[in-house]
Amino acid sequence: MSLNAYEVFVAIAERGSFSAAAHQLNLSASAVSHALASFEQELGFTVFVRNRSGARLTVGGEALLPTVRQVLQRNDKLTQQALKLLGLESGTVRIGAFTSVSVAWLPKIIRSFADLYPKIEVAIEQGGYDDVAEWIVKSRVDLGFIIFPAPPGLDVTPLYSDPLVCIAPLGFAPTSKAYITAPELADHNVVLQREDYGKETEQILAKHQISIKSSARAIDDAAIIAIVESGLGISVMPQLALLNYRNAVQVFPFYPPESRVIVLASLSQASLAPAAKTMHQHIVELVAAWSKGEGGSQS
Repeated sequence: MSLNAYEVFVAIAERGSFSAAAHQLNLSASAVSHALASFEQELGFTVFVRNRSGARLTVGGEALLPTVRQVLQRNDKLTQQALKLLGLESGTVRIGAFTSVSVAWLPKIIRSFADLYPKIEVAIEQGGYDDVAEWIVKSRVDLGFIIFPAPPGLDVTPLYSDPLVCIAPLGFAPTSKAYITAPELADHNVVLQREDYGKETEQILAKHQISIKSSARAIDDAAIIAIVESGLGISVMPQLALLNYRNAVQVFPFYPPESRVIVLASLSQASLAPAAKTMHQHIVELVAAWSKGEGGSQS
């Protein structure tokens, strides 16, 4: 079986259609179809169900996908190691991240990394905490930003303790004026994020055994902030998520302090390809510098 067929198989699985896979790989539609047909013939079973909306994996295809991704990663690692012996730096690093890291950190990380290693490509996947952890396990990404505690079996490096804050509309006044306590959340309408995108709020509620009322739920940070700004409630957010927003909301720290710990995860640091190892080290050093400077922000 050829590596080209493996690449076609993974591209169709990730993009959901033959045409999108062809565009990604810069191949003709007929070349993609031929490669997949040869792949399925060698396997002896089909790996996709075709329909008008695109293509979806069969049970057999779903079972093969993690292994095929690992084969491609091993080949990439072999190529990178060979190039490194020639004094070159090349390869592709795939990173998974949730929204606040994607907005506040990744642009600076990618730009500074590209200045040092212009021949290494960086691909980004954005999703919720559970999405990123699953992508790491299934080898869809090499590195992923997730929240501690991490799922079993992942190799993690703690990066940053991100304070949680309460955002509220202008005119809102907590009891203390300067901070808010977790039990006070029960007295107000709390705007929540979709499950897996707002675990910080759930952890605070569970920790303090608080029941709240909520009439709004949103999927991203910008939507949460806009809803709060309009006066429809208050919300709990990581401080990192507010760095690039200049909305008309008030921000109150929690007392006692609440936080989330952001970690950089992979299946195994030791088995990372050279490009991914280099990116791992770059991220750890960069975030450490930011943490010492401005509490997670970047200048």
